[in-house]
Order: sequence, then structure tokens, then C-alpha cells
Amino acid sequence: MKTGKISESVLKRSVLKQCTGTHPAVLQGAESGGDCAVILTAEKSAVSCSVHPAMLDTIKKVRFAVEHAVNNLGCSGAEPTAALLTVLLPREAEEALLKEIMREAEAVCKELKIQIAGGHTEVNPAVKLPVLTVTALGTVDAGRAADAGTDADAVLCAKNALPGMDLLVAGTIGREGTALLAWAHEEELKKRFPVTFVEQAKSFGKSISILQAARIAKDCGAAALHDASQGGIFGALWELCEGAKCGLTAELRKIPIRQETIEICEYFGCHPYCLLSGGALLIAAPDGRRVEMELAGHGIPAAIIGKLTESNDRILINGEERRFLDRPAQDEIWKERGML
Repeated sequence: MKTGKISESVLKRSVLKQCTGTHPAVLQGAESGGDCAVILTAEKSAVSCSVHPAMLDTIKKVRFAVEHAVNNLGCSGAEPTAALLTVLLPREAEEALLKEIMREAEAVCKELKIQIAGGHTEVNPAVKLPVLTVTALGTVDAGRAADAGTDADAVLCAKNALPGMDLLVAGTIGREGTALLAWAHEEELKKRFPVTFVEQAKSFGKSISILQAARIAKDCGAAALHDASQGGIFGALWELCEGAKCGLTAELRKIPIRQETIEICEYFGCHPYCLLSGGALLIAAPDGRRVEMELAGHGIPAAIIGKLTESNDRILINGEERRFLDRPAQDEIWKERGML
């Protein structure tokens, strides 16, 4: 199989089709486009959990691993509280590396106001690079969970998105992938672009948290949120439609993107709309204008890019051109010299 996130067809055929067990306490379980599980407790509150792995070829990816796992909680409408870390190290790793990983993880968790509550650490001969897996835990509003019982309406999810709703993007797409490219090829890029340009691209990796945007969108009545990570914004649009069982029309020119992303993607031959987009939040809402204005009031750039439709057609508009959205393929970051 190709490196990176498995394809949708493989996911459905070889993963989800095998997950046949059911339990009345599971409000949201394994499903296409669902990155977070939500479990109803005996006290009628709900616990949300999300898992994200990362190969640590750079210590900077510790932040991305933690923030990705926590972002998925935010997209379900949950408030994150804790993280469990699993660290697998190769034989040649020194204790100093483990300490550095933990220090970085602790710093990110403090920023997000969550606690490292446990996990597992081991040296494994099968591991070539350090691997960090983050399991983020959070809570869903107890009142909503109790009122919903076993109904998926207790959480924000794609199933709640309906035809006619506005589609918005908060933040800018391709930020995460742009930062990774700038970190990995800094000297090469500085021969092609101004130093300030490359430094700005590197700064996109300072944080990819979408928690504030998710909270604002939720308070404004959003029906569904999706973290635009692997597969970029095109992958996120496809997965949201799969979960909602509907189509869309979206205008490419309205999707917010930084010039640094456009030019670096052009230099490496990457498709910016299919590039890792941690830090960008896809939103489906009945009143997109309200969400857009509230986000702007908090200094978060956002734009209405289209609408969900009753048809299953997923149409992208670029000026006079109209074309269908393709199924998600391998993320561009994996194609670029196999850098991940």
C-alpha cells in the first residue's frame, strides 16, 4: 500500500467493515470521516477520545501530534482535559531524546490547558524512528449527552450537516505542510526565496490548534466541524460529504490560502489543496455569515466557500470552470521526496 493515510476504499473494506460490534454507550464510533469516539457514561455525561500517531524525524512534530489529537476532540464539540502518550524508541536512542520528547509534549499540553495523564514508553527493536502516539481525552456537555441518550446529535459530527448549509474554512489551508517543507528544505528554499519569506513559512508550524475556532463555531450553531489535516482541504471536503451523505458546490478562489503556501507548493510541484492542512477548520453551519463574523471578531480569518447540496455531486468551481471533486489520494507531503 502507499505510504500515508490509507485510502477511503481500503478503510471501508478492510477496517470499518470488520468493526461490527455495537454498544449502547457509544454515541460516535468508527466511521468514515470520524476522527473521534464519544462514549456515554453511567452518569449520562460523555467522554470523548481521539488518537494521533507521529514519526519523530524532528522534535517539532511532537507539537503536531498533540494538537492533531486535541483538534479532533474540538471538532466533536468536546472540551479536552488530558492526554495519554505512547512513546516507542529505537535501540540506539539516548535517554536525553526521551526527556526532550516529554518536555516538548508537556509544554504543548500546558498551552492547551490539558494534563499528561499517563501512557506507555518502550524501546522496540522494530522501530527505526521514534514514534509518538497521542490519545487525547475530553468531555462533551453533560446536558446535551443526557438529552440525546444514544443519539449522535449529542456531538458535532458530519451526520448533522444538511443540504443548504454553508461551508466555511477558518484559518488558511496548507499551513502544516508548508511548515514541514520549509523546515526540511530551509537552505534550498533560501536560495530561491527571500529569507523573510522562508522564515514566515517556517512560522506556520508554531501552532496548528483549531480549538478556539471550533468553540466559536459551536457557539454559533455549527452542525459539523472537520479538521483539515491529511489529504488537505479536498480530503476534508470529501470526508465531510461522505459523513453527511450529500454533495457540495465550492469555489476554489474563496478558499483561504497564504502566498507562501502557493509558491512553495509550486516550487516542489505539490498540489496545495491536497497538502497537510492542520490549523484549518472546515465548518458546516446553517448561518455561515454569523460564524464568519464571530470568528473575524476574534481575529480568526474565515471565509464561506460554498454550500452542501442534496445531490451527491461534489462540484468545484474555478471561474468559468466546473469540475468534480476527486476521491482523496495520498497526501502531497508524502509524495514530495518521501519526506515523511
